[in-house]
Amino acid sequence: MKHNVTIEIDTDKLSNYTDEYLTTLWHVSQANPAANDDHEAARIAESIGIEIIRRWLKVNPGEMYLYG
Repeated sequence: MKHNVTIEIDTDKLSNYTDEYLTTLWHVSQANPAANDDHEAARIAESIGIEIIRRWLKVNPGEMYLYG
């Protein structure tokens, strides 16, 4: 028996999603069976990745001018 599961991602609201849901979206976007040249699928995955990095940098800021 074959089933399809659809998940809707609003990239304008990524900053409002919980960390757990954002992680789910990351995995879904990576498992997306879209073709390699599907630019929209790539943009969605990129947007999710950027939001994850933005959150990480917010709590783990890089040290500036650490080089002695």
